[in-house]
Amino acid sequence: MKTMELHVELKHYRNDILELSQREAGLRLNINQSTLSNYENGTRDIPYKMLRTFKEVYKIPTNELNRIMYGEESSGSAQTQRPMILRESFEDQENEEILKILQEHPKFKRTLSSLSYFTEKRKEKFITHVNHLYHTMKDW
Repeated sequence: MKTMELHVELKHYRNDILELSQREAGLRLNINQSTLSNYENGTRDIPYKMLRTFKEVYKIPTNELNRIMYGEESSGSAQTQRPMILRESFEDQENEEILKILQEHPKFKRTLSSLSYFTEKRKEKFITHVNHLYHTMKDW
């Protein structure tokens, strides 16, 4: 099996394992979507500091990052984890961060808890407004 280049591996990891859009990944990495696109297409070198950011934000296990960086083949490697396990680990770590935020902000937690008493229509309207607020404020 042919090994993939670093930029192709990172794109595969974002797209196929984490199932993140380029836009969402760019927001999480705190870079423009065009910068991420340039990294993923190989038109721009990925600085070492940015690789550390990819590892942190994508929650890439060290052995998996080593495999990606050094171009080892994924099939047959005892160290390589299955995509589903990597995705679940990513989601578990995200959930832990969300719970931490809710524990640190009890008023926000109570507000979200009150959603359980809303009708589905009111929930959707609330979520739409919160999403709109987030997109309005994210560039501040």
